[in-house]
Amino acid sequence: MKLFGVTVAAAISLTACQTYSAEPAQDAVPVSASAEAIPVYVTAICGDCHALTGNAVSPNPEAPGFADVANSPGLTHDTLVAFLSDAHNYPMQMDVDLDEADIEDIADYMMTLKSDDYVTPPS
Repeated sequence: MKLFGVTVAAAISLTACQTYSAEPAQDAVPVSASAEAIPVYVTAICGDCHALTGNAVSPNPEAPGFADVANSPGLTHDTLVAFLSDAHNYPMQMDVDLDEADIEDIADYMMTLKSDDYVTPPS
C-alpha cells in the first residue's frame, strides 16, 4: 500500500509540469478510447479498481468501469464533472482529491467511451 501511495504522489507531481489550455489546438485530433489516451495519473489513481477502457473488466468487481459510467442514461459532461468533484469522499480506498483541471481531463476522457451501441456487460 505504501508503494501505491508513492506511485500516486509521483504521478500527481509529474502532472503539475503539464500545461492545460481551455481552447483545443486547431489541429487537435479527437481522443480515441485507447489505453494510450488515458492520462498517466488516471491509470495510477483509478486503474487499481476501475476498468479504464471500453473493452476491459474492472479489477474491483464493485467498481464500475469508465465505459459503464460514461454510458449511464442521462449522463452529460457536466453531470460527470459534478459527480467526480464529490464522488470519492467516502471509503478510505476512494479518498481521492482531484483538482478542477484533473476532473475536467478525466471527464473528457471518460466521455470518449460513450457509444450509441454500448451494451452493458452482464454482471
